[in-house]
Amino acid sequence: MSEERRKKVSLQMAFQCAPTFQRLKPASLVMICPEDIEVLERQITKSGVSGRRLCRGNQRDMWLLYREEELEKILKKEENRLFFRTMGYDSFSLPAVLNKVRMRLTAHRDGKGEYPHELGILLGYPLEDVQGFIRNKGKNYLYSGYWKVYGDVEKARQLFRSYDRAREQMLADCLAG
Repeated sequence: MSEERRKKVSLQMAFQCAPTFQRLKPASLVMICPEDIEVLERQITKSGVSGRRLCRGNQRDMWLLYREEELEKILKKEENRLFFRTMGYDSFSLPAVLNKVRMRLTAHRDGKGEYPHELGILLGYPLEDVQGFIRNKGKNYLYSGYWKVYGDVEKARQLFRSYDRAREQMLADCLAG
């Protein structure tokens, strides 16, 4: 892999995953070409996050980069468990949940199921926003940023600003080094 390609993939990961790398967000999604896995693995090792391929695509694979302890905390919250139950989950261990999300994404890709919007909970979206998105079919939101907001707009704006700062810092670091 060329140095130019390596730098481009590193910048993409910084752009898409900075809030997770900087411990502001429990998880992020990144689309990676299979030939770029080496850069992904290096970034995972360097940043101390875990990674799991959720879905294969024609050209790119969808990966979840996450902080295991943060996702386990999310899955221990009773309101999140109730929500996941309504979405067909019966086990709340992190491996079981990630496996079910992976299966649902694959079914959706193949035209055999709905998109697993519960993935938003794992990405750190507030439950009320995920439920609002499902209920409103993505319409009638109060604000849109990293996700569509149906609840506390000011809290979301503050969070989005912190994510923007993390992204700017990581991109600057990538470009400098």
